[in-house]
Amino acid sequence: MFKISLISYLLLLFTFLYVETKLSGELREIYRFHKKVRKDVKNCKIPGQPPAVKLAKMKWNKLLADKAKQQVKRCQYDSNDPNDFIIGDFESIGQNLGDYPTTEGAMKDWLEEHKNYDFKTNTCNGDCKNYKQMVWNTTEAIGCGYEKCGKNYLIVCNYAPG
Repeated sequence: MFKISLISYLLLLFTFLYVETKLSGELREIYRFHKKVRKDVKNCKIPGQPPAVKLAKMKWNKLLADKAKQQVKRCQYDSNDPNDFIIGDFESIGQNLGDYPTTEGAMKDWLEEHKNYDFKTNTCNGDCKNYKQMVWNTTEAIGCGYEKCGKNYLIVCNYAPG
């Protein structure tokens, strides 16, 4: 029994390491940032936010990333196309989209929205939808893309379920 558990653990660890090493530098950092934010929520390290009781493990998803890349390649700043939300077998897709000088700036801005979010009432006093999407408890898949569009980068992250 112990051998099976150890083998399963090692395979899972290898899979996570493989996914992270396959991602380009910026995408790897976006993925790591999301995982860190979710870990911080779980450990009650986000000011004003309670610790997450149940928080799904978030994994990188190539289908979600490919769809995000298609959208940013067109420098498409809106997501009104219903086809942008039909991805694989996912029933619902959430999306964060932004125009920023850096991908790091986007992630920090999305995290800062926690200040506008009231967990008890699930309401926002200002913009907080990007933060909510990053830490939504049932979200288990993420895929992002970014592209230089004009002076800034268009950054799109798709989440499932959304």
